[in-house]
Amino acid sequence: MTSPRFPWGSVLSLLVCLSSAHALAAAQGWRGDGSGKYPDADPPITWSRISKAVSGLRYPVENPTEVVAGKPMRDGVAREWLVLGPVPLPPEAKVENDTLPNESDFAPVEGDKVGELAWKKVAADAALLDFAALFGKRPSGVAYAFTNLFSETGGAFRLNLTYVGGVRIVVNGKPGPPFCARAKITLAKGWNRILLKASPGEQGDWFLIPILHACPPADYEETGIAWKAVLPGAHPGFYGAGMGVGSPVVAGDRLYLLSEPHDLICLRKSDGKVLWLRTNSYLDAATEEERKSPTGQEAAAIAVRLDAINAELLSGPLTAKQCEEKVKLEKELYQAMRQTGNRQYRRGEIPDVGYSGFAPVTDGQLVWAWFATGVSACYDLDGHRKWIRVDNRPAVEHGFSSSPILADGKLVVFMRDLMAFDAKTGAVAWQTPVSPHQGLNPAGFFHGTPLATAVGGVPVIALGNDSIVRASDGRVVYTPAGYIGAQCIASPVADAGTLFLATSGSMQFLLHTLPESFSDPLKLATRTMKLDVSAWPKYYMPWHLSSPIVHDGLAYLLNNSGVLTVVDLKTVEVIYQKLLDLDHFQWVNEGAARGIGISPVLAGSRIYILGNNGGSVVIEPGRTFKQLAKNKLENAILVGHWAERQERFVANPVPDGKRLYVRGEATLYALGPP
Repeated sequence: MTSPRFPWGSVLSLLVCLSSAHALAAAQGWRGDGSGKYPDADPPITWSRISKAVSGLRYPVENPTEVVAGKPMRDGVAREWLVLGPVPLPPEAKVENDTLPNESDFAPVEGDKVGELAWKKVAADAALLDFAALFGKRPSGVAYAFTNLFSETGGAFRLNLTYVGGVRIVVNGKPGPPFCARAKITLAKGWNRILLKASPGEQGDWFLIPILHACPPADYEETGIAWKAVLPGAHPGFYGAGMGVGSPVVAGDRLYLLSEPHDLICLRKSDGKVLWLRTNSYLDAATEEERKSPTGQEAAAIAVRLDAINAELLSGPLTAKQCEEKVKLEKELYQAMRQTGNRQYRRGEIPDVGYSGFAPVTDGQLVWAWFATGVSACYDLDGHRKWIRVDNRPAVEHGFSSSPILADGKLVVFMRDLMAFDAKTGAVAWQTPVSPHQGLNPAGFFHGTPLATAVGGVPVIALGNDSIVRASDGRVVYTPAGYIGAQCIASPVADAGTLFLATSGSMQFLLHTLPESFSDPLKLATRTMKLDVSAWPKYYMPWHLSSPIVHDGLAYLLNNSGVLTVVDLKTVEVIYQKLLDLDHFQWVNEGAARGIGISPVLAGSRIYILGNNGGSVVIEPGRTFKQLAKNKLENAILVGHWAERQERFVANPVPDGKRLYVRGEATLYALGPP
């Protein structure tokens, strides 16, 4: 098939091969083999990247003195507040105006009274201030939270504030901006008074989750980070569109990942150096006749300019100007290919995760990529393309988000249809209709990555809509008996003869006992439990977006608001539930990071759980909660743009040896020793 236009990484790749032969690795893709278990890995449990400004914050509630005291808040989270409420909100009154006389000047101490109400101290082990738990659910009213903050540096900070209903921020007596979800505030050097005020949202939810980050320019201190590679994938957009958010995969001494909108990038594992980049555009997948047409020649001229910019990535991160030019040329290339008249070259609206928000898959000798443009491609580890093809299907709500898998010698992708291609040649093996080709949220659609497993030695593929197909021919051999809800997001997990699936809309945890021998249709013994997280507040929906970790008779399930539910698999009962200290941030325009969707992983004997906003915890498996560490990666991206923000995280972490590879919105972090 076609080869890359300009093999500008071949010489360097050859030198690497001469010095160290590629070690063959077990097949891996999304979440390793899909289980999220990495038994041979031993990554660190602590790391950090924290600005000096945030590192210098302290949060005593008590009346401050000139003496620097209090408790450090290196994660940007104050854990002690004085709260007051509930206070009635008169009809037609606005939360951003005074409800109580001179409320902007509040500087309370514990026990101070306002009418019949008294300020009381609340201590928390996470960022959540749950007014519904403190004052009861109610349709209206307001509550206040106050703390004193000491800042060593003073200056500009970004307050990420998750809330429902209305909110008001007052800093040192001055009201903050009217839009408060991602508010820029200024702290004085020394002591500061922070007052937050909130009203309930729908269904009685009533809470605040305030987290502080430094605004650039900022100096950062790093521990436990071997290297970080700045990638060209972060772009602004209404839903955070254009993010490169897929996990990398490991093959020998290299890492492979996707980047917007159609790039496959190879990095050296030891230091994060980019070894090569290959585009997988519609031009790359075009026929010779299309290439020779006037439109094809126009597209080829654009591609030459794009290749020149991509080549610069081998020398280091692209500049902001280069990134802007890269995006511009990619759009021009797409528009040129649309003019060929081939309807396969019409991509849908950009997905929440971008066109490249997936993990590639590798067997240690080849690497396969799939993009939400409908393009599939296969490369050897040195970047020589073996085949490329395009099989486009109509867009869906929020876009496609299923990573490709290898099953029974086939590359399997999901794009309304489940499609299988011969992994070595790219020839179509079979195509199985799953969802109608009409409608933005069609019946049977799912977002999770399929799972390759086996029943009685027969390879099968479990889908996120709770159906199972035979890998040899794509025949559907099991469909669920009842409705499991729309927009299934979590991927299924298989362990010790049981198939597990956490649903979204119906909030069920399904446990299918797989038969010892294969039959058509398959007959499964199923147990079901309701995933009840109603004791904790929610921003929008309390769904489980991530897949569970199943280990030693227990399942660990994380919902999008950071609630960990641990289930005994023998009794199908909840062992414990815990709101984790993950510093999560939710707002309407956060794209795939609009809640926690990162699945926990088990590395060696520890469970690693990442939030969507740079926070993470490491816990010990077992029937009681034991936190081993909390970590924070603070990083401002899109600096100077209206979308400037703390870096968001969506990709699952990848343990490998002594390292943990974490993909952020714009950065790949190698956590561990140099």
